[in-house]
Amino acid sequence: MFSTTPQEPDPAVLMTFNPDGSNAPFLVTEDWDEEPEMDSKRTPTGESFLRAASWTVCSATAVYTTKRLMVIHGYHYPLMIAFHSSAAILFVYIILLRIKSDSNYIPGPKRWGWGLRQPDGDDFLANSYWTPMIPASLAAAASFPMLLEGLLHMPSLAVLVMLFPIIYSTESLVLFVCCSQSRSQKCIPWETIVATAASSVVLYNEYRLMVPGLVFGVGGILLMGASRALFIIGSERAGSNLAVQARLKACHGFVLMTLIFGLLFSGVAGYYIEYLGSTSSLGFGTVTFMILNLISIIGAAFSGTSLTAYSPISFEDTISQFSHIPVHGSDFLPPFAASLLVLLAAISSNPVSFISLFQIGAYLIASACLLGFEQIHNYVLICMSVVQQRINKLFGRDIKESRTPSRISTASALFVIFIVLSSIISSLAYSAITSLPPSLPTTFDTAFVPSNRFDIVVSMYQEDPASVKAMLTAIKRTTLLATLQPRVIIYTKDPKQDLYKLKVATGADLVERLDNLGREGGTYLWHIVNKWDDLAEQTMFIQAHAHNMRELIPRINSYLVQETGMLSLGFTGVTCTCNNCSDRWGWEDKWGVVPALYEKIYSHACKPEEHILLSFKGQFVASARRIRGVGIKIFGGLLTTITSKEGWSHDTTSLEMAGVGAEGDSPSNPYFGFAMERVWGLVMQCGTDTGVAARCPSLLSGMGMGGKVEDCQCLDAPVKKLF
Repeated sequence: MFSTTPQEPDPAVLMTFNPDGSNAPFLVTEDWDEEPEMDSKRTPTGESFLRAASWTVCSATAVYTTKRLMVIHGYHYPLMIAFHSSAAILFVYIILLRIKSDSNYIPGPKRWGWGLRQPDGDDFLANSYWTPMIPASLAAAASFPMLLEGLLHMPSLAVLVMLFPIIYSTESLVLFVCCSQSRSQKCIPWETIVATAASSVVLYNEYRLMVPGLVFGVGGILLMGASRALFIIGSERAGSNLAVQARLKACHGFVLMTLIFGLLFSGVAGYYIEYLGSTSSLGFGTVTFMILNLISIIGAAFSGTSLTAYSPISFEDTISQFSHIPVHGSDFLPPFAASLLVLLAAISSNPVSFISLFQIGAYLIASACLLGFEQIHNYVLICMSVVQQRINKLFGRDIKESRTPSRISTASALFVIFIVLSSIISSLAYSAITSLPPSLPTTFDTAFVPSNRFDIVVSMYQEDPASVKAMLTAIKRTTLLATLQPRVIIYTKDPKQDLYKLKVATGADLVERLDNLGREGGTYLWHIVNKWDDLAEQTMFIQAHAHNMRELIPRINSYLVQETGMLSLGFTGVTCTCNNCSDRWGWEDKWGVVPALYEKIYSHACKPEEHILLSFKGQFVASARRIRGVGIKIFGGLLTTITSKEGWSHDTTSLEMAGVGAEGDSPSNPYFGFAMERVWGLVMQCGTDTGVAARCPSLLSGMGMGGKVEDCQCLDAPVKKLF
């Protein structure tokens, strides 16, 4: 966003862009009436190294703490984080802008003056130099909240940070499409194509892709790259040879528009989307984490960049400092180091996610493409020359012409380095997965002998019987159920439905009518309690309009086996802490349902920070042995609560309820029903299995190469393997 520098801006100031949108000359130390002489070569200074190191630390801290704040601390408000951050940056920016630069300036070399340099004249606000920067400001302002949304909805933080090369690829592509005069090459660099392909491999091999994560996470990264290119194009339209004062006006205009647009985007969207009434009872640890997160975001902004791409404005060169591919080494190292730090932190902390060898290799290849092979080879030659000179000096030898490594040798060395690094990092990720603690012991009713092999229990209201029949037909054709003859039981809550016609139209074996109370959770609980002694060996509980039908059938094909004890057919991998349970869709356990159920099931209280696996979509498979092991009293109590017409479970005002379903609470659609949807895994003694939480792929990704049936479920017995 902003950068600090003690030199006079050169004509390249508008040609270098910070994708998060804030570029301004800062910390002026020289006489502003004179243009300093500058070397045309790009020579790193101590200040530039310090700035790069500061950004690396701030960037890694900001990204990691944002993810932890939203997922672990339950602050599921990325738009509010974006709003607070933009407001804080704008506040600091205005303070620095209002500092009297003239009185703060002390003549003489090496004297520091604090403050943002302001252009001369009275047309600082809304001048003609702002107009070409509007597209870049809009893109930059939108990219920041989108990236934070992506951090929330992309389960794997490591995968998201490994996509940073896409920023540079997007910039290069946009400049090419727009025929920008500032392109490094007249055609698309081959490194851009390879980096894009390698980043696609990272995504393709991800086992937990989710649509919101792809839309917001990848979309935010693409917007960052586009905003960088649009800044360069805007500066070209404003004029390639702008005077110093004009450049300052354009820069300040870009900064202010980006921050104002960012406040509008995140503020308006947050007001209508996020539920902020529950933020009043934040704990001390969460507040401390929020402060650390805010400081790190401001630090990343004022060290000259966005959160994921390092593009500091420097006023030390007369040449243009474009960051598009191939990237200069001093611009490449900070984002690569920051992404690597976040990657290592992500695979070694909760929530744990697995990163494959192919993903790490593709990430390293994409990163190397940013530098370009020729630049890497030149670095190798320089390092070899320096090492040879020091060896000769150490042993007092005469400096002779030494053999230089060929390009083939450099490529071979890179290949070996990539293999070694990929193996080490993927081994660390695998070790983190395998070292997870086991699930708590499961209680089974081993004496129960079911009379039916498999039941499909359908909760129905006024759905089309033909679509229900089509759904049931598709489910019966899945791998395991095709070998069985499952019994279909439909419970309808439509008081006007003809039961006989419904049975014929759907092909069900049994059809019963229930009162319209308690959503699908009430239906499932009624079946469990009232059919306690007639439960099938395994039962699939599903709604008449099943969620994610396209992904549901592959999930059943891949994971449903005769040893299945509890298999969620919704998306998985979402956990919460036992005593402070919530999710990113706005639901919160205000009644303490999770710790109360935990204590009833396991006969001891849960640890406050113990992670509980949540279930979603109200569709799952459970075994009778596992259900009956819990005891009918627990299910009976839940049934009474969810089907009640009044009482504590319908009180959504005294506890400041907000989020999913709170405003429309009714006996037929109780807010408690959303709690029940999320605790089915816990009730079925599968909520404490951290292995399932870490290993199970998303519905969109499906079972990948090397996947196992136990990755997504709790088994009642080891799977019998057929050889």
